[in-house]
Amino acid sequence: MSPQSETIDSYLRQVRAGLRALPTSEVEDILNELRVHITERVGAETGEAAVNSVLRALGKPEQIAALYVAENLSLQAESCRSPWTVLRSVFHWATLSVKGFVLFAICLIGYSFGLSFFLAALLKPLHPEDVGLWTSGNHQDFSLHVGGFSGHSGEERELLGWWLIPVGCSLGGGTILLTTHFALWGLRRLRSSRNLR
Repeated sequence: MSPQSETIDSYLRQVRAGLRALPTSEVEDILNELRVHITERVGAETGEAAVNSVLRALGKPEQIAALYVAENLSLQAESCRSPWTVLRSVFHWATLSVKGFVLFAICLIGYSFGLSFFLAALLKPLHPEDVGLWTSGNHQDFSLHVGGFSGHSGEERELLGWWLIPVGCSLGGGTILLTTHFALWGLRRLRSSRNLR
């Protein structure tokens, strides 16, 4: 085995170690694709320096593996569309780039907002006096509170009453749906900007 082949094999072994979360058949396809790509880039040049130059340009094996895993997770999120799968995929991208981190932060805020309205709607029948959308204070001090609060003062009043249930379900569901669509759009953008295939 030539020194060139040994260097390529060593690089691909490190990539394989980072791909253990993927199905074996997909891992083999990725490694074959990378081998062909590296071989084509090296071309007719001989020597280990040419191979090392191509591998440096390609990137660290851990980074390459992480990008393939992130791509796989985003394709799963695209087909499944469950908020948990989408958020998991976005979190993986957040560990790889600043854009991924920003997307994750926005999604976390959107899902938290939607979930809080859902929880308020679910808890309203259990604690009708303590859960609601409240306004407090006078005209100079106006604030809204969603959720459970005990010991309301006389200055506070509930705005929605039992309407909190349909409004909370609608706002919660709509926010989660919009956040999911936004996350999938962001994942497509991230995937295309770092497309390895």
